[in-house]
Amino acid sequence: MFHSEKRKVVSQCFTVLLLLLFSVAGCEINIQPPEEEGTLFAAIQWQDPDQALDVVFVPDDDYGDLSVEANLQVFLDDVSNMIDEGFWQNNALASNLGMFNFWFFTETGDVQPPAAGICPVVTWPNLTEAAFAEVFVLLHPNTLRDCASGIYVTSEPFSYSTVVHESSHGAFVLPDEYCCDGGYWVAPPVLYAEIEDCEGDPENEDWRDCQCFTADSGEDWCRSEDDIDDIMSVGGNTVWEYGPADWVIVGDVLSGLGLGAPND
Repeated sequence: MFHSEKRKVVSQCFTVLLLLLFSVAGCEINIQPPEEEGTLFAAIQWQDPDQALDVVFVPDDDYGDLSVEANLQVFLDDVSNMIDEGFWQNNALASNLGMFNFWFFTETGDVQPPAAGICPVVTWPNLTEAAFAEVFVLLHPNTLRDCASGIYVTSEPFSYSTVVHESSHGAFVLPDEYCCDGGYWVAPPVLYAEIEDCEGDPENEDWRDCQCFTADSGEDWCRSEDDIDDIMSVGGNTVWEYGPADWVIVGDVLSGLGLGAPND
């Protein structure tokens, strides 16, 4: 595999086999001096990138000079926490952990408050080395509202629910399900532009509770699982699960990796 020889990262991940599902109890990520030049390192790698969902963490320049070992370790500790306390607290992701690779960059970006609107102004480093990735997460210590723009995501290093929510936009193209200033698009069996489409879709009949709202943009949207709280509809500190509509899309993406049927 073309990544493994170059990356000199020590990752200690403790796994427990429980009811035939893997759960990660904790990961410690430490870096050793690389033998070759590079900016991309594997934190946790289970599969070849073309058979996995690859998430790459990028540091904000507020972490300081990452050639200083202490600064780099602070960033790596934050990456470890985001994986343990974010991704692996969602059961759908934790039970399919072998389908995810996690990487980190040592080149920094920058996240600043929005010049207009609600989303921050983001400056990314050159990410060519990680062109295979499905999601890039720029971790920034400054407090502000985070967003996803396609596969490019921002998150505070202590916002565990946020990193899962925003990464779900990039990895699974899931829309927001809360009202009223999110990112919305037609995504059956989750979100519809017309109530008739929501109420007439046989794929959502097991949980169907179609309710509509008007977004700040003036567009109307209808959610098929209105009585269900999930990671795409509820904010706060809790890492919520995917709703049944979300899981249809998430499961299809994971199945497409060619590693067998995902655990639901």
